[in-house]
Amino acid sequence: MSDNAFTWPGQRQDDPCHCRLAEFLVMDVQQSPEWTKDLLDKTALVQSGSLDKWERIGNAFCLSLSSEGAEIEDLVDENSSPKRITLDEFYQVVRMWLQYIELSNESSP
Repeated sequence: MSDNAFTWPGQRQDDPCHCRLAEFLVMDVQQSPEWTKDLLDKTALVQSGSLDKWERIGNAFCLSLSSEGAEIEDLVDENSSPKRITLDEFYQVVRMWLQYIELSNESSP
């Protein structure tokens, strides 16, 4: 969908799931620490089994969390198939996103 500046250790640039996750964070979660923390909380609840599933529709993507993983569906490109990654990997990348945006916000005037 778009290029973005967010990368993380272990990111596979040619992996469509990793590309989709980066796009989701940049376009839907954006620079919102509150949204990001809520996302971490919901992921932890699903991981622990306290919540069976959770879904959020954003600007360009629909995120579904379940015991099967984090599935991100592109709402703009109807021909694009949903992409799925494990909850653990999703949680770790979202944590890195939070660190990234907090550092970005600290360096902003």
